[in-house]
Amino acid sequence: MSDGVIVALIAGSVAICVAYLNSFLAESLRRFRDGSALAASLAGELAAYELALPMIVAMLNGIVSNIDSGQRKATFLRPFERPRDRVFEDVVGKLGLLGVLLSEDVVFVYSNIGAFRIAMEIIARDEKEMTDEELRLRCAACKEAVERAAARGADLIIKLRTRAHQPFVPEWPWAAWLALFSRYTL
Repeated sequence: MSDGVIVALIAGSVAICVAYLNSFLAESLRRFRDGSALAASLAGELAAYELALPMIVAMLNGIVSNIDSGQRKATFLRPFERPRDRVFEDVVGKLGLLGVLLSEDVVFVYSNIGAFRIAMEIIARDEKEMTDEELRLRCAACKEAVERAAARGADLIIKLRTRAHQPFVPEWPWAAWLALFSRYTL
């Protein structure tokens, strides 16, 4: 073989390898950015819910207090349409971008928020027919669900914000060395 053919084969092979690696890197970067945006969006939605927690707990405690004091009012709550988690509902199929542990926490928190909402909807709709004991138990169940969501949700918001602000590091065996090297050279 002539030198020109060998050079052309080497150049072609290098070009194919670079294109192949570039496509992996581009896909990895795209997935990383999608995961960062997802983490930031979920953190924002959960942080907004976190602000309502004291009001919800106070309302549930007030209902139970009125029952315990024998001053239960005829109607505590008006019927309402169940709120939606717009961000969560739109991205639930992409939770894998967050990794296994974050995905588990996200689903746990949103499931407890959903349980709270269903229980509150039942109270608002059927409270007039409930005995004092049933209403007290349903209020306790609501409070437990919202407290479970809040307990795990507070840490989750921090974890999601941390994930959203992480720098991109390719997922290759030597990528950790590259990241370490880039810290000291930049």
